[in-house]
Amino acid sequence: MSDHILSDFFEENYQQFKYFLRSGFTEINEYDAEDIIQHTIIKLLYKGDDILSINNLSSYMYTSLQNGAKDYFKKNSRLILYENFDEEQSPSIEEEILLKELKMVIRNAIYNLEAKSRYVFVETEIKGRSYSELVKETGEKLGTLLSRKSRAKIKLQEALKAYIRR
Repeated sequence: MSDHILSDFFEENYQQFKYFLRSGFTEINEYDAEDIIQHTIIKLLYKGDDILSINNLSSYMYTSLQNGAKDYFKKNSRLILYENFDEEQSPSIEEEILLKELKMVIRNAIYNLEAKSRYVFVETEIKGRSYSELVKETGEKLGTLLSRKSRAKIKLQEALKAYIRR
């Protein structure tokens, strides 16, 4: 399968994939659905020549998306829920300092990303732009943009691992 055929397939079905995840798993928001789709596409692209052995790409994608959503829930079950959180309570001085430090670390981590990866990450995650917009704007293939964002997320996770609870 050529990159062009795969790129067209993903572009044509991206919104349907997102609808599938959001309607089947109501706890998944739009951004999480996009992350799951991107991760699934990247995994598929890493298959290389093994893609040729897939008889029904559409069926394969929906099954992979469903499995990706299940993995998402497994990972997010580690989150700590603050049931007694009082929203009107002001943060302590220590909390304010930690928040400022974390914001600075995040900004620096994003700034230190490779320029093309940083661009895709900022445009999709912070500005909320779609991949189809970026494909049209940059002329890059969808797979290239997804790969750049994946690399950016890995680098950010490495840079922020001291701040992430597991």
